[in-house]
Amino acid sequence: MFKTAATVPGDLNRLARETGMLLATVDSLTDDEFAAPSRCEGWTRAHVVAHLALNADALGNMVSWATTGVETPAYVSEDARDADIEDLAKKPPAQIKAALHTAVDSFAAKAATLTSGLKAETVKNRAGADVSPYVVPAMRISEVIIHHNDLDTVWELEEADIDALEDTLEIIVNRVSANEDFPGVTIDTDEREHYVIGDGATAIKGGRDAVIGWLARGLTDGLRYDGELPARPARAAG
Repeated sequence: MFKTAATVPGDLNRLARETGMLLATVDSLTDDEFAAPSRCEGWTRAHVVAHLALNADALGNMVSWATTGVETPAYVSEDARDADIEDLAKKPPAQIKAALHTAVDSFAAKAATLTSGLKAETVKNRAGADVSPYVVPAMRISEVIIHHNDLDTVWELEEADIDALEDTLEIIVNRVSANEDFPGVTIDTDEREHYVIGDGATAIKGGRDAVIGWLARGLTDGLRYDGELPARPARAAG
C-alpha cells in the first residue's frame, strides 16, 4: 500500500464518514444490547467498542511517534492491551461510548498533523513491523469498518465507501498473508483486485465487502467459490 502526505486528507475524509456511521450505531445501542455477543469470538459488543476506543489511542501513538520523533509504541504490550480492553468493557455503556467519542476526536486531530512533516519516516505497528506513518489513517479505517460489522447490527460492510473497502481489503490481505496458519486462497474481486495468499489452492470471488467478511470473520454472504472453503483461524484479522 503506497500512501503519501497527499493521500492523508482523502483518507481522513473517508475515515470521518465511516466513523460517523459507527458512532451512530454505537450511540443507538441500549445497555442490554451492549452486553450481547458480537461477531468477534469471545467478545461482547462492549468489548468491541472498548477496543475501538483504545485502538484509536494506539494508532494516535504511532502518529505522535512519526510527527515528534519520540518513540511511542501503539501498545505497551499485548497483555496490557488485552487487560485495558477488558477493564474498559466492564464500565457502564455510557462511559464506554464517551471514551470512543473522545478517542476518535483525538485521533482525527493527531492524524491531521501528518501533512505537516515527519520526524520519523517509519514507525512500528502492533506486530513490530515497520510501516509508513501515512498508512496509519487507512489502518484506522480498516479497524472501524471491520469492527463496525462485528457489532452485528443492521449496518453491513457493503455500506462502507468503496475506496475505504479497497484499503481495508489490502490491509487484511497483508495481515493474513503473514499468518502461517491461514489457508492458501486465490482472490479475485468484482472490482478486479487479484491476490494470492499462500499456495492459492482455493479460488474465491466476490465484491470487496464479501471478501473482507470472509477473510476477517469467515462470513460467506456474497462469496463465490467451488467446493468447500478451507478452515481459517478464528479472529484472523482485527
